[in-house]
Amino acid sequence: MPKNAGVALLPLIEGLRAAGALGLRYAADSRRVAGAIRAVPAGLFLREWLEAPAGVGAVWPSSERLARSMAARVDPQGAGLVVELGAGTGVVTQALLDRGVPAERLRVVECAPAFVHHLRRRFPGVTILQGDAARLSDMLGVDAAGAAVDAIVSSLPLRSLDPDIVSAVLDQCRTLLRPGCPLIQFTYVWRGLPVAGLSDGFVSRSDQAVWANLPPARVIALERAG
Repeated sequence: MPKNAGVALLPLIEGLRAAGALGLRYAADSRRVAGAIRAVPAGLFLREWLEAPAGVGAVWPSSERLARSMAARVDPQGAGLVVELGAGTGVVTQALLDRGVPAERLRVVECAPAFVHHLRRRFPGVTILQGDAARLSDMLGVDAAGAAVDAIVSSLPLRSLDPDIVSAVLDQCRTLLRPGCPLIQFTYVWRGLPVAGLSDGFVSRSDQAVWANLPPARVIALERAG
C-alpha cells in the first residue's frame, strides 16, 4: 500500500463514522417522534382504530364542537350520575366537565385499555371504568331501579357493533335511566336512527347536525319514556 494511502482513507472513514452517528440519532429521534405520536390523543386514537376499527367506529376523534353539542343536552344540576359510554380520548369527557358536571357525578366507561390508561392520566379526579357497556349496571354498582343515573352520553359505534351487544347496551340504558332522563347518542347516519332498537322505550327530543366534525355528524337526544 502506498504510504499516503492511509491518509487518503481518513476522510472516508470519518464520513462513515459521521453517517453512522447520524443514523443512530435519526433512529433515536424517530423513536421519540413515534412515542410522541402515540401519546397525543389523535395518534392514540388512530392506533386504536388500526387495531380494532369496528370497536372504535371512527377514523378521528370527535371534534370539540361535537362534544359541546352532546354535553349541552346534559343538565349539570342534580344528584344522580352522568354516565359516558365509549369515551375514547376524552373529548366529550372534557366537554361534560366544562358544562359544569361535577367530576364526582361523572362515570366514564371505556373498554380499550390504551384509552383507559390515557383517560385516567388526563382526568385523575374522574371515575374511569374499564369494561363492557353491556354490563353497565354491574360496573356502576347501582340497583335496577336506575334512580342513580340522570343522563347517559354515548359515543359507541352502534352500527358497527354486534347486534346482540347493541341490544344489551340499550337494555342497560332503559333499565338505568329514570323516566324523563336523556340518552344522547351521536351518529354519522343522516336519516333516521343509527339502529332500530334505539326507539324502544325512548322518545326523540332533539336532532342536530354538527358540520364541524370529521366526518360531519348528528347528535340525537332521546328521553326515557315513562
